[in-house]
Amino acid sequence: MTIPSEKPTLIRFGMIVITTFVALMLYLDRVCLGIMGSSIKADLNFSEIEFTSLLTSFFWAYALCQIPAGWIGDRYGPRVALAIYLFFWSLCTGLMGLASGFTVFLILRLGCGMFEAGAYPLANGIVRRWVPLSSRGLASGTVAVGGRLGGAIAPMLTTYLAVGAVDGWRKPFLVYGALGMVGAVIFWFWYRDRPEQHPAVNQAEIDLIKGPNAGPPETKPSFPDFWALASSGSLWLASLVQLLTNFAWVFLLTLLPNYLEEVFQTPLETRAFYQSLPLYFGIAGMFFGGWITDYCFRKMGPKWGRSLPMGVSRIVVGLAYIACLFLNEPMPVIVMMCIVAMATDAGNPAFWAWCQDVGGKHVGSVVGWGNMWGNIGAALAPDIFIRIKRMYPDDPVMGWNAVFLLCALVQVVGALAALGVNSTKTIQVDKVKTA
Repeated sequence: MTIPSEKPTLIRFGMIVITTFVALMLYLDRVCLGIMGSSIKADLNFSEIEFTSLLTSFFWAYALCQIPAGWIGDRYGPRVALAIYLFFWSLCTGLMGLASGFTVFLILRLGCGMFEAGAYPLANGIVRRWVPLSSRGLASGTVAVGGRLGGAIAPMLTTYLAVGAVDGWRKPFLVYGALGMVGAVIFWFWYRDRPEQHPAVNQAEIDLIKGPNAGPPETKPSFPDFWALASSGSLWLASLVQLLTNFAWVFLLTLLPNYLEEVFQTPLETRAFYQSLPLYFGIAGMFFGGWITDYCFRKMGPKWGRSLPMGVSRIVVGLAYIACLFLNEPMPVIVMMCIVAMATDAGNPAFWAWCQDVGGKHVGSVVGWGNMWGNIGAALAPDIFIRIKRMYPDDPVMGWNAVFLLCALVQVVGALAALGVNSTKTIQVDKVKTA
């Protein structure tokens, strides 16, 4: 008589759920300032230049702190590091609800960018620690859905909290700040850095997560050797993909309402609805992209299982932007923007899974390097788009079409770069070897 083997416990799914919540809070806090912008400027007498500085300062702090934040997560573990990051970016968010001057607001906004920089590098470390190799794409996509869901529900939720409140625009900041700080405490109590440390995990789940080729326990990594990162050809190609991806994607968050107003004279309420639609399609793209990169990984192996989803998704984004050149009604354009969002997010899980494949115990630093370049692309794009549009002062349609054409062209470059990404070799950060 055969004794049935022990069934694996399911704690790994709980770890993905709580990490998804962290990503949701990340985007609620991130976009709150933009949504309440008009009220803040009117109440605190901020000029357009000052308010723009508040918006862009976040991206620069977020980009430049990615690698240090990733290393801190790799060194000290997500339980301590991510709990601290979530607590302090939420604290900065809450304190913005009490601010009354530009300098204080700017410092707090920079603080949000600095502490939020740790979120996705550490989230990828959680996926690597808690998810079997063949399922990391879907798990990464699920975590990222939290961010897109936060961005999608933020306009309605933030407006609901602010309308009718005695403190107006301040209430959403205070609520989100308090919610995030409580979430940080819950995360610290529930999460463990390794499955074997969690009292509710059985040996069968530990064996499932580690797989048949599990090595010895990892030691704490030293600070990453920047030469090893900078000399990895695959990492540079993956970073270029991220930069060009965000360069085109950020149009949805920043200038899509301006385009709809200038070209189609779309009313304010309709613009808000149109802007939220692509983000919901992005959620679907995350799930699909996670599934497809895992499927390709199993069918085609590690190299094409990661690089092909990255490359094909860039081509789809480029084709959607090209289609916009021939559309004369707002709704068909929004359909193309939904395709842009869905295809963009379908390619992201492949990048994160690639980082988990090659990063080893330095996965946070590898993700941080790629995220840094991605957010530099997001920071640079709006100003470039505006400069291109202003080259056609008498023909806004032509100006925006030039922007769309540029977005399409950079996606072709991104697709070619993606095909060179190789996940069959780890980045030996400690040994100064390249991938």
